[in-house]
Amino acid sequence: MHFLNLTLSSISLYVWETLAAFLSLGCVWLAAKNKISNWPVAMAASIAYAYVFYQNRFYSETYLQAVFFAFQAYGWWYWSALNTKKAEKSISNMPKSQIIILLIAFVICYTIWIQVYTQYYPNAQQPYLDTFLTILSITALYMQARRWLENWYLWILADLCYVPMFFWGKQYITAVLYGLFIALATKGLFMWRNEMKKAV
Repeated sequence: MHFLNLTLSSISLYVWETLAAFLSLGCVWLAAKNKISNWPVAMAASIAYAYVFYQNRFYSETYLQAVFFAFQAYGWWYWSALNTKKAEKSISNMPKSQIIILLIAFVICYTIWIQVYTQYYPNAQQPYLDTFLTILSITALYMQARRWLENWYLWILADLCYVPMFFWGKQYITAVLYGLFIALATKGLFMWRNEMKKAV
C-alpha cells in the first residue's frame, strides 16, 4: 500500500511537471508572437513549477518562481491598457561601471541566501547549485529588465547548469525544457544584437 501511494504521488508529480513544461513553452511561444496573453500563461507555469520544485526539494527554485510570478504580474500590467505610459527602453550593452556592482551584489546575496537556505532546508536537493542558479537567474532577470544585451549570456549559463541539475534531480521533462531554453536564449542574444545594430 505504501508503494502504491508513492507510485500515485510520482504519477501526479509527473502530470504537474508535464503541465508546467507545456505552459512554459506556451508562454514563450505567445511572447514571441507579442501576445499579452503570454503573461497569465507564464504566471500559471510559475505556480505549477513552484509545486513541482517544492515536492522535489528544490526549495530555492520554488522561491524563484515567486519572484518570476511578481515580474510576470508586473509585465501583464505594464503591457495592458491599464498602463497608459508604456515606454520601451532601447537595447544597450551593460555599462562597465555596473559589472563590479552587480558582481559584489551577487556574491553578497548568494552568501546570505546559502547560509539561510541550508539552515532551514537541510534536506534540500543540491543546495549550493540550486541557490547559485536562483541568484544567477534573478541577476539575469534584472539585466533583462534594464535591456542589457549581456543578460542572455547569464541565461545561457544558467540553462546549461539547470539541465544537469534537473536531470540528477530526476526532473527529466524539465531538463529537456531547459535544453530548449538554451537554444531560445541563444536566439534571443542574436536577435538583440541585430536590433542594436539597426538602432545605430
